[in-house]
Amino acid sequence: MGLVDQKIPPIREDRLKAIEAFGGRVCDLVNHSGNGCLVNKKRGFSQTCNCQMGLALSMINTIPDIVIIKHGPVGCGNSSQTDKNFINGLKSRGMNQKPLIWVSTNLDENDIVNGGEARLREAIIKLDSLHRPAAIVVLTTCATGIIGDDVNEVVAQLQGQVNAKIILVHCEGFRTKISATAYDAVYHGIARGLELQEKDEERIIVDELDVLKREYDRKRTVNIFNAFSIGRLDELELERLLNALGLKVKFYPNFAHPDSFRELTNAALNISLCPTHDDYFLKFLEERFGMPYLIKNMPIGIENTTDWLLDVAKEFGLEEQASKIAEAEVAILEKGLEPFRSKLQRKKVFVTGGEIRVVVTAMLMKEFGCEIAGLRGHHYDQYGDDIYAKLLKDDPEIEVNIATTQTFELANLLKRAKPDLALAHSSSNIIAGKLGIPTLPIFSQGNYYFGYKGVFEVARRAVKALTNPSYQQKLQENIRLPYKAEWYERSPFAYISDY
Repeated sequence: MGLVDQKIPPIREDRLKAIEAFGGRVCDLVNHSGNGCLVNKKRGFSQTCNCQMGLALSMINTIPDIVIIKHGPVGCGNSSQTDKNFINGLKSRGMNQKPLIWVSTNLDENDIVNGGEARLREAIIKLDSLHRPAAIVVLTTCATGIIGDDVNEVVAQLQGQVNAKIILVHCEGFRTKISATAYDAVYHGIARGLELQEKDEERIIVDELDVLKREYDRKRTVNIFNAFSIGRLDELELERLLNALGLKVKFYPNFAHPDSFRELTNAALNISLCPTHDDYFLKFLEERFGMPYLIKNMPIGIENTTDWLLDVAKEFGLEEQASKIAEAEVAILEKGLEPFRSKLQRKKVFVTGGEIRVVVTAMLMKEFGCEIAGLRGHHYDQYGDDIYAKLLKDDPEIEVNIATTQTFELANLLKRAKPDLALAHSSSNIIAGKLGIPTLPIFSQGNYYFGYKGVFEVARRAVKALTNPSYQQKLQENIRLPYKAEWYERSPFAYISDY
């Protein structure tokens, strides 16, 4: 029995032995991971951590023609702030711009005592009748997980009674400290709730030419698995590169209509853009449908984009053609980077964000001649070993912190490192900015970040941030972080230990 056959997906602490606490050198991180010595890393004090429900919503909130049910108290989860991103995402892809539709089962004290299954059943039936969506997505919350609502049984009973497909996402926040488990939870629901293969049509007369055309298209088609942090411009850049190889590209799961998942298996290769994001689903597709997959790198930076392009080309015997494309792209790119290189040389850069993205971004900044003042990943597992090991070639002493949020550690690290520039994930930019450090988002859906165009765009924006740091300087002068001076004198890893 595979993982998808289970009612509830495993957490990443169990499946991948993922950890969210480490402080030290990158060489020690990789060595300890290889020797299995990271599993006991814990914190004696934890300031806060992400809820996997929020990350699950970042995926679910991009899928069109669905209705979302948050099964729990009304305070759990909020999709209002993502509605604009959803509309912009639809607009950039030329899709019909409809607002998100989401509701809460609004469990109260009585429901917590007696169970909320009746409310969930009522919500599914009513929303299917009222909105006629292609799919209804049910997200569980801590409350329903604690009281033990049998949501699987409710969904199983109603699936044949409503027109919409029902996707059940088990994303109770208390189950895991690794919020990336949410990706697995969403994919688990998609795998169980949607049709992933076209049904064979019964035809009296088989059109052999049509069959040959469909098979030819399948052999030249790849599925690229995107993430919320990958904007439409990034998709277009990667599609441009693969189109140059004669390949057709489809993107899943973000901004893919539920009905389009029926065409998922009509492709020769599945490609992940982030090892943190897709391994659960891609392994399932290989086991269930025999689809090969590529999940080893992120096409960010010159070297990594070239390696990614060559890896894809190798699957189709197109290495020579890909090499010529990469050579021509790099030649054009190098000319475009000339005005920026001198301004980035020897600048100290701190990078914080997702496990893999921080490393490939650090490699990109090193290509500009920058020095890496420190790295901070949200979690760490086996998929980090190879890519983090690349940093060992040049600088095994780079300081690494593994932490999901834990802003008290970040503030200490930045205070000590004194970087010229911080490339950071959303809220981390706020901490850096209040310390007077110029910042650059580690992703931005409205700008290029991936591929060769992404290299140019990051260089341009980095120079712009360094040239005018007045906003961050004003923040530093007028805002004080809530940490005592004594904390900055201690090791930022003082609360991380083995026990």
